[in-house]
Amino acid sequence: MITLSGGIERQELKAIEEILRSTDFFYEFEIQTALEIASETLTHGTEKSGYYWMKIKTEDGLKAFANYGKNPFSTHSWDLYWIAVHGDQRNNHYGTSLLKAVEEDVKAKGGRILWIETSGRPLYASTEAFYRKNGYELQATLKDFYAPGDPKRIYSKTL
Repeated sequence: MITLSGGIERQELKAIEEILRSTDFFYEFEIQTALEIASETLTHGTEKSGYYWMKIKTEDGLKAFANYGKNPFSTHSWDLYWIAVHGDQRNNHYGTSLLKAVEEDVKAKGGRILWIETSGRPLYASTEAFYRKNGYELQATLKDFYAPGDPKRIYSKTL
């Protein structure tokens, strides 16, 4: 059985780390940042921390998650911070299901635009294709942002 729901629980921290590591996409500091965001959410709650979560679980546990929040410098923009699917769960459309659920939640909360930042390394070509397939447009590229040869790509979609 597959369930899609909001929020996270303390016992899911290990699974979040495992999901991120299984992708072979993220730098170590990015994994640590995601875990800090999760811990802050658990410590202070969603409303105080400003971090919202969507997740997909199977009978074997957490398999995918997304993390997002309202941009505090905008009246209507929200940011998708993380979306990750366990490496052994690819091609199950979990990413698409999560992204659609995030979009619906953002709209329900009054958001009008969802912004996404991702790497422009060749490794991320499938990630960028995923965003474009789901209606996101490339708005900017920041050369050598994450590391030499690793640009930041900024996508957005009006909801």
